[in-house]
Amino acid sequence: MPRYRYCFLDCADHVAEFQLIECDTDGQAKTRADRLLAAYAYPGIEVWDHGRRVYCARKADAQR
Repeated sequence: MPRYRYCFLDCADHVAEFQLIECDTDGQAKTRADRLLAAYAYPGIEVWDHGRRVYCARKADAQR
């Protein structure tokens, strides 16, 4: 099972925290990212599979 790196982004788009989470597919990883983004106070999240960025999202009130 692939292990994805979830990077929580601060207001300046710097990685403030990360977690390694296993998911079966990119789609599941994206769904998990949306749930994590809603649950945490960070304004953004990126999901990585090694050197490939799978997903990037920001909270609506954090859009630039």
